[in-house]
Amino acid sequence: MKILFIGDIFGTTGKRVLAERLPAIIGERSIDVCIANAENIAGGRGITHNLLKKLHKFGVQVITGGNHSLACPDSYDDFAADPFLLRPLNMPPGNVGKGTALFSLPDGRTLGVISLLGRTFFQEQFDCPFRTAVAAISEMAAATRCIIVDFHAEATSEKKAMAQYLDGRVSAVLGTHTHVQTADESVSEKGTASITDVGMTGPEESVIGMKKDAVVKRFLMQTHVRFEPAAGRPMLNAVALEIDDATGRSLSIARIYERITFP
Repeated sequence: MKILFIGDIFGTTGKRVLAERLPAIIGERSIDVCIANAENIAGGRGITHNLLKKLHKFGVQVITGGNHSLACPDSYDDFAADPFLLRPLNMPPGNVGKGTALFSLPDGRTLGVISLLGRTFFQEQFDCPFRTAVAAISEMAAATRCIIVDFHAEATSEKKAMAQYLDGRVSAVLGTHTHVQTADESVSEKGTASITDVGMTGPEESVIGMKKDAVVKRFLMQTHVRFEPAAGRPMLNAVALEIDDATGRSLSIARIYERITFP
């Protein structure tokens, strides 16, 4: 099974990148399932009903989230109804939506996807992502050995620890949230692929998606400054995975970094 996982889609620029490049990448790499983190697609916070429809149209089959997943009430009905729109599984009980999905291909192969939030450096209180992950994996085991975990976390150490904790239990642990693609992709001896952060699909000439001057001013002045999505040179960050269907072991992981030129 060949998987494409797209790093945090940011704002209008990220959406346009997918519209321009995603169908071609899926064809060029013979992708079976496309997953994307889209918690920042609506101007940097959340996802809307219309944007969800567009992502599916572009070729994204499963959408994962993070701490901004539920920032747009317009999408709450979608979180309740769309089986492939996920928010983090370890958010407090009572939140709309779900955190896992089983996606079946036409030939009968099935991929499990789990969305999780880290706890280090977050102000909100979430359930333990480590224990939550193990419980979810146990439930999925009867349906598939191929399981992808999107671990939306701030701290490198927490992401590395999750990859070690789930080593041999899942096909991949893919970090999101920090919007900067890391160069530590690997496949363990037990067959679990990992990367600390897949990166961001959006404006490269920015500070993690936002207009750079405003962010610099915030650091200099140490006071409130309104952040706005940047519209600089677009880029795509993603990883391509190949998984053994029978065992769930990852065979390879490759970073994708593209600067995009719009026509």
